[in-house]
Amino acid sequence: MAKTPKLEDYTIIIFSPLVIEQKAACLMLDEVHDGIPERSPGQTVLYTLGKIASHNVAIAGYPAGEVGIGVSGSMVSEALRDFPNVEAGILVGIAAGTPSPTRDIRLGDVAVAVPSSDNPGVIGYDLFKVQEDGIQLKQWQNSTHPLLRSAISSIQVHESRPEFSFTRHLDVLSRAADFKRPGPALPSSESLASNLRDEPIAHYGTILSGNGVIKSKKKRDELRDKYGGLAIEMEAAGMTTRLPVAVVRGISDFADSNKNDEWHRYAAVTAAAYAKEMLTRLGSRKETGSVNEILQHRSLSSLQILTPA
Repeated sequence: MAKTPKLEDYTIIIFSPLVIEQKAACLMLDEVHDGIPERSPGQTVLYTLGKIASHNVAIAGYPAGEVGIGVSGSMVSEALRDFPNVEAGILVGIAAGTPSPTRDIRLGDVAVAVPSSDNPGVIGYDLFKVQEDGIQLKQWQNSTHPLLRSAISSIQVHESRPEFSFTRHLDVLSRAADFKRPGPALPSSESLASNLRDEPIAHYGTILSGNGVIKSKKKRDELRDKYGGLAIEMEAAGMTTRLPVAVVRGISDFADSNKNDEWHRYAAVTAAAYAKEMLTRLGSRKETGSVNEILQHRSLSSLQILTPA
């Protein structure tokens, strides 16, 4: 183990609600920092501390038995109190996929929330307010840190190059056999594809977030068709505006009557691998400093390039 830096040195929080999601995130640490920091008054969350690439990260697990949108807000508040210089978060874990004839989502694939001109990237499908003219969904006010969004774009640009693929981080499976893929990633019954795939791929778009577990193909398809979501999960909509959070989810089931735990571990580790690739792209080891310092440095560099001599 490496010596633990000061709490002020941690700038990234990885939120992993379930134990298997925390384990998967821990597999991605390049260093594990020893020691348990002194608890602050009222603290209810314990962290695994370590390093990914050049960034000190804290992995936060939800208290046992506590999941859902309501818990997420308090998790963010605690993280901000416990780590005074934290600047960005990544919500990493599993979700149910919403495949369609035009979207070949398979077990083990990764869903990444990406905003567009007409949606915020995450939709809380059961969070709404009643108005005179009817029911209106509450908009997700959180937004991914600009540098993390740039990292997502970079992964998309280079996704065909194996040396830059998030799947390269799945080499940890050689020492974590219980997280290995349980079988071939076959197309879903909704997909028109028939080929086998050796590795997971990432899908980008809207992630649906709600408080209930869905095990109904009919309900899943209704939500997919209404909101255009590519996955359904239970925490993202609760992330507060106080911390910009990226949402990365591994597909563990299809929210139908066949829902089970068989793919949970592998889906958790593919999501964690994607999160590691995001952090790897935030800057080389020569470009050290906090996320905001790196972002500011790059902005100034761009201005210098654009400014005539």
